[in-house]
Amino acid sequence: MAAFLQTYQLPLILVCFVLGCLAALTLFKRTEDTRAWQIADVIWVALGGVGAVVAIAAGIYQEDSTALNRQITVAYTASRAFDTDAARFRLRYCAQTNNEHLTTLCEKVEFLSASSAENTALPLFLTITKRAAPLAGFSLLFGSPRDQAQMSQAAAELEMAEFLAFDTRDVPTIMAVEALAPTRPNIAADYRVLALTYDTLIADITALRDAWQRLQSGRALLILQIIALCLVAFAAPFRLGRTIDSLL
Repeated sequence: MAAFLQTYQLPLILVCFVLGCLAALTLFKRTEDTRAWQIADVIWVALGGVGAVVAIAAGIYQEDSTALNRQITVAYTASRAFDTDAARFRLRYCAQTNNEHLTTLCEKVEFLSASSAENTALPLFLTITKRAAPLAGFSLLFGSPRDQAQMSQAAAELEMAEFLAFDTRDVPTIMAVEALAPTRPNIAADYRVLALTYDTLIADITALRDAWQRLQSGRALLILQIIALCLVAFAAPFRLGRTIDSLL
């Protein structure tokens, strides 16, 4: 029911408005009955007040939606940055090496890359970032039933997903970095940058899931807003008819 209201909200509002127009035209046939117009006027005022209150409350949902869109872009950018840094590190230093400390760092980078691949395969993240433009086609207010179904399925799977994260600064790794720093400072510096990028990626993906969960917790506000808008659209023709009837 919620998905139906969310997907077809504009047609529903238009249908309610048309029904209100038909009902208002029916009242014009009873021009001698001013009480009916007065009741219609009261209903319009009441529904208008309810719609205003609901719109204010639904602003919370809109803020969460904006925050999620920003977090999607941030997480997508962090993922691309880490993948680039990891690939560059492996190509520069891990193709052929007999250095024990460098081998330790290369193995760590492989683990981190595996973790990144696992995390970016999370349903919600993958559903959005696999598109050329991360925000293109992502809409919490409008969209086809198929898109809504895919997003709902991704969200359900996301609830069950587990993040895979490795410690970028465990004891063997720190010892390897410190051992390489005097003789090959470029390797030590590149790994430190890579570690920071990885930590940022994990934090951003965690924040993405948290933002999605906050948005889902406030979804009822959006549904309530759609219902309120439908009621206001139904009552609007009565208020217009009341004004026309007073002028005639």
